[in-house]
Amino acid sequence: MSLSQWFCLVCSSAVLSGVWPLYRLPRPSLRAESDSLVPQGRAVILRCRGSWEAEDWWLEKNGGSGWLPIKTVRKTGNEIEFSLPSVTSNDAGTYRCLYRHSSYGWSELSDPLELVVTDLSAPPSLAALPSSEVAEGQNVTLQCRSELNYDMFALCKYGEEISRRRTWSHGRMYQADFFPAVTPTHNSTYRCFGFHSSFPNEWSSPSAPLLVVTGKADPPPRLGQLRVSTA
Repeated sequence: MSLSQWFCLVCSSAVLSGVWPLYRLPRPSLRAESDSLVPQGRAVILRCRGSWEAEDWWLEKNGGSGWLPIKTVRKTGNEIEFSLPSVTSNDAGTYRCLYRHSSYGWSELSDPLELVVTDLSAPPSLAALPSSEVAEGQNVTLQCRSELNYDMFALCKYGEEISRRRTWSHGRMYQADFFPAVTPTHNSTYRCFGFHSSFPNEWSSPSAPLLVVTGKADPPPRLGQLRVSTA
């Protein structure tokens, strides 16, 4: 039985039993095991967890052309794993899951999960201006640049996206400036990625990591420490 035939069958039975689309069961959770930023070619597991013992599980994806069924599993339990063994750009997109109980019908849909596939193009560069050593109270600008015509850059801190900005061209370079909040006494590692806004889940390789070192500014010299030139 094909995936579409299976879905038609369960939908028909749900409609006949009067439980579709009432969504009587609580929504499940959906998360990517390890990380939702996945380098091309790497495996990722999407874990869907419900609050009831389910019998059927459903995973769907929106890659920009609408929601489409991806995987179905018939298994009793309150959690299921959907495995994507070697991701490509075709796996990038937004995912949702739901589950079914024979007596109560289908659950609500999970909250959407954004799966980003990286390493699909050359990396940009990332620099700190005026310096990667920042004193307390000072500001720092992180500048992401590339010769490739990306129209968007994303900035990540410790592997988690914290901001994205549209690029602007400067000569042959495309760049964007970020202004992260600097926390005193806490060093932070940043990377940036380039992508095209028409394919928001398909990112470049990451820039080289940039360590921003923060600390207290040097105190002004005391009067007795000042030296007066006698020249």
